[in-house]
Amino acid sequence: MKSLSSPGLLSVIIPNYNYGRFIAETIASVFRQDYGSIELVVVDDGSTDHSLEAIRDAIKRPNSLSRIEVVEMPTNSGKLAAMNAGLKYCVGEYVIVLDADDLLTDSYASRCIHELNEGRKDDPQLGFIYSNCQLVDENGADIGRGKSTAFDPSLIERFSFIPEPAVTLMAAVMEASPYDETIRKGTKHHKWRRIIENGWRGKHIAEPLFSYRMHGQNLSGIGSRVIDEIGGGHTGERLLSGYWPTQTR
Repeated sequence: MKSLSSPGLLSVIIPNYNYGRFIAETIASVFRQDYGSIELVVVDDGSTDHSLEAIRDAIKRPNSLSRIEVVEMPTNSGKLAAMNAGLKYCVGEYVIVLDADDLLTDSYASRCIHELNEGRKDDPQLGFIYSNCQLVDENGADIGRGKSTAFDPSLIERFSFIPEPAVTLMAAVMEASPYDETIRKGTKHHKWRRIIENGWRGKHIAEPLFSYRMHGQNLSGIGSRVIDEIGGGHTGERLLSGYWPTQTR
């Protein structure tokens, strides 16, 4: 369970619900990180598919992580409940919440942590770094680019423009948590709104440093919308704030 934070350590939380077909790839992308100090906490939120078997098999593969925890929730309680549960096991200075169907590029952690540490020399309220993404389909094939926007705290009232896996100071996350577990849609918006309302700022890297998997089962529901647009001949970059939903209960 949680103890004092460990300087330089990155905690990666993967909340999972019935993404057994994707979770091994997602875990493998964490194992491939070129950042040298990472712990992984996988929280299975009462899955009814083969997720737990896939998770147990995936974490047996060779890796250099400092610690791996698998947390099993007895019933499906929602993503924010899974995040709250995972945070109890994290001891990192930084944290990422990584969706169970998404993928990090190999340098994601090192690049974002470097940008965060450098930025905090001039702005001590800089609390998180986020990037654009590569959009991939259910099979991992590239289908376009997803764009976020430059950080503007006023936008959080209208748009959910910050991707889930932004590298964030644990201090900022702990100020904002525990999250409201009654919220089931727009969970990411709830998280970032709380962090920003506490005075933390973000920085945007306008490069695709992670892959966002598009499919009809996406928790946010945007996967099928984008795939439908592609089928209708729409290609190129998409401004993701137009797809990610804002908070509802």
